[in-house]
Amino acid sequence: MEEKSIWEDFIHFGEIGEFRLIADSEDCIVLRVENDTGEGDMIIYPVFDGIYLMYNDFHMAHYDSMYQAAETVLAVDYCREGSLIMECDNGFYQMKKSGNVCVDSRVHHKGVARFPASHFHGITIGFESPIAEKALTKEAPGIEIDLMTVRDKYCGKDGFSILKDNETLRRIFTDLYQVPERARQNYFRTKILELLVCLSALEKSGTKEEHTYFYRDQVEKTTVAMKLMTEDLRQSYTIEKLSDRFGLSATALKDCFKSMYGKPIYTWLKEYRIQTACELLMTQPEKSIGDIAFEVGYDSAGKFSGAFKKICGMTPKEYRNQPY
Repeated sequence: MEEKSIWEDFIHFGEIGEFRLIADSEDCIVLRVENDTGEGDMIIYPVFDGIYLMYNDFHMAHYDSMYQAAETVLAVDYCREGSLIMECDNGFYQMKKSGNVCVDSRVHHKGVARFPASHFHGITIGFESPIAEKALTKEAPGIEIDLMTVRDKYCGKDGFSILKDNETLRRIFTDLYQVPERARQNYFRTKILELLVCLSALEKSGTKEEHTYFYRDQVEKTTVAMKLMTEDLRQSYTIEKLSDRFGLSATALKDCFKSMYGKPIYTWLKEYRIQTACELLMTQPEKSIGDIAFEVGYDSAGKFSGAFKKICGMTPKEYRNQPY
């Protein structure tokens, strides 16, 4: 009997929508999604029957996720860099930030995936019961793991939990970026078993947990506020003016912005100003440093130079005069 490809097994997880298969080897498959905002790849390794490890790398603003999970799916996501906003089919937005570990039933996963920083890097470990449970019983006898109990514990009927500030969970995932090539499969298996034991033993009441949901209008208004602040950096806006203009409370605006972009508004905006200045210094040598300072919102070259050095570790002049 001809052996099925990894792809044929993986699609049993559910409809995946815009992703297309670009590589299918004995070890892994690679899926890609592309649109006018960029592209994203998922490198997927089978670890046990019904258990997959996925490295996610996206360089795009958004894509439409048509994925509809089977009722028995459990996913554990790790956000390494960037942030992800999932517009769920229940009308809410789910947000994942750098360092978060999310245990998700994927029940409301169908919708629009947005990347506010236009990039996202992380890992997903997916389980499909009862296939996965049978494989664990066979391959790891003596280790008692009940996937549906873990799913109910963190997800309830159809939800998810975002766990933060748990160094043990974070270490398990960061270790997966330093996998010894010759022992990759065994390493993957060891780390997945470690993750499941940790999730099974962890007292949920003792974890710092977020249920980061925002309404559609909050996310859309915060996105427009960001675009307003960055379209002309010479203009300054207070949080109070922005909240009045867009009909959001100052607290809602600050919370939503930090969840979407990973930092408080003024911290993010200061770094954006300096990043823009870096581009101008290198691409427009005819402009004086004073002109660039004004263009990115500073009223004096001295203040600009101080802020630039604090973030970049050198003065604007030193940055411009680098050999490369």
